[in-house]
Amino acid sequence: MNKVITDQEIPNEIINLIKESEEYVVIVSPYLDLWGHLTTQLKMKIERGVSIQLHYRTNEVKSKTLKELKQIGVKLNNIDTLHSKLYLSEKKGIISSMNLYKFSSEESREMGLVSDERSLLKQYKHYIENELTNEPIIPKKSLFDMGKDYIVKSLSDDVVEEKVEVVETKKSYKPTFKRTQSNGDGHCIRCSTSISYNVKSPYCKKCYSSWNKYKNKGFEEKHCHQCSKSHKTSFEKPICYSCFKS
Repeated sequence: MNKVITDQEIPNEIINLIKESEEYVVIVSPYLDLWGHLTTQLKMKIERGVSIQLHYRTNEVKSKTLKELKQIGVKLNNIDTLHSKLYLSEKKGIISSMNLYKFSSEESREMGLVSDERSLLKQYKHYIENELTNEPIIPKKSLFDMGKDYIVKSLSDDVVEEKVEVVETKKSYKPTFKRTQSNGDGHCIRCSTSISYNVKSPYCKKCYSSWNKYKNKGFEEKHCHQCSKSHKTSFEKPICYSCFKS
């Protein structure tokens, strides 16, 4: 979709762009001022985890306005020679003659182009990252952050599994809590044999050979890699909920 917009349509489309965003919003406007609806939308999106950044012209935005934006969590960047006007999210982009002034749409003749074409959004994104900031809009996650995301997902899944396990225990299932001697402080999640503790390799040699034929990472196993207790585990989630907590 490519659509030419004019005058009062422009601030309305900018508000819609912010409303629809789920990952990020980038505002490129040399001059700007805030109005109630705009401030409310920015604040709501930041509270929901959307990254919002503003690139403005040095010494051309009131310090009061910058202070208010900073307080609600907008990332600020001043550029000495900035003259372009661009509003971008992961879903939509608006290139326009209008600065982020609502009264400009009422007092001046303005026009712009709103688009959701992926090829055009990619070019807008490239302009911001390579011409204005020399850094990605959304920083790439470090290995540490990726690990945290995996643990959080695993924890959420384990909470559900733990509830199911309790129901089964009341009826007929009696888990075994015996822990075998371990010189490596780890156990095979299939047979409970003592092995070195390594969440990336939670099988003994024999069981690994068997698992390796199919490499079904979600295949259900019988023991926790850390404590050896009977528990629903897998190659992807080799540790029980209790060990994770401890």
